[in-house]
Amino acid sequence: MIPRYSCFLAIHLLFLLQNQLFAQDFRVQIAAVETRLDASYFTAMGVENYLETSDQLGMYRYFAGSYSTRAEAENVQKEMIAKGFSFATIVDVEEQRVLRELGCPYSRNAMPFALDQKQQMTVRNIYFDFGLYQLQPESIVELNSLAEKLKQNSALRLKVLGYTDGIGDPLANVELAASRAREARNYLINKGIRADRMFLSVFGEADPILPNSEEAGNGRMIDLPENRKWNRRVVLVLADESVR
Repeated sequence: MIPRYSCFLAIHLLFLLQNQLFAQDFRVQIAAVETRLDASYFTAMGVENYLETSDQLGMYRYFAGSYSTRAEAENVQKEMIAKGFSFATIVDVEEQRVLRELGCPYSRNAMPFALDQKQQMTVRNIYFDFGLYQLQPESIVELNSLAEKLKQNSALRLKVLGYTDGIGDPLANVELAASRAREARNYLINKGIRADRMFLSVFGEADPILPNSEEAGNGRMIDLPENRKWNRRVVLVLADESVR
C-alpha cells in the first residue's frame, strides 16, 4: 500500500511544477457516456470542435480541446457550462498520471476514484424506456454476462443503483428507480445469484449523467429528451471484496 504522505508529496511537487514555466496538459471534459454520441449532438449544443476518446471501461469521453494553462481551460469550462454542458470538468492530465502511477486517489469522470488493488471494480449501465422499469433486450445481455461472472467467482458482490430522468414527481421517481433496481436484481436471482450478494441503492432523479434540461432565458427551461435517456439507468458495480 502506498503511504499517505507519498500522495501528499506528489501533489506538492505537482503544485510546484505548475508554477514553473513548464507546459501542462489540461483538458476540459464535457461528456462521458457508454454509447457514442453523434456529431449532430455537439453541433446542436454549439460545439463544432471536440476530441473523442474511449477507455477500458467502455466509456466514450468528449473533450473541448487541450490547453497549456489552467487559466485557458477554466475559460473554456465556463463557455461549455454556458452552452449546456453543466458537468464540464477540467482534467489535469499530468496530475492524474502521477497519482495513478503512485496508487493514490485520482479523478475519473469528475468523481474521486481510489485505485485499490484489493478491490477491483467493473461498472456497467443498463437503460430504460421513459416511465418504465421493464428490462430491454440489450440489458438482458449485460445481466447474463454479470451473472456468469458472479457464478465464476463467489467473492464478487454487486451494487445495483437505480436512477431516473428529471421528469415527474421526485417521490414517484424514487419509486420508479427502486423498481428498476429490483427488476435487475430479480432477474439475476432467477439466474441463480443469491440475493445476499447484491445490494440496492436508490437515487431517483439525483446525479444525472447529462442535464435533463437547460435554461433558455427569462427563467424558461428547455427539455432535453436526448440527454434524459442516458439518465434512465441502473448502474451495476461489480466488486471483488475477497481481500479487505
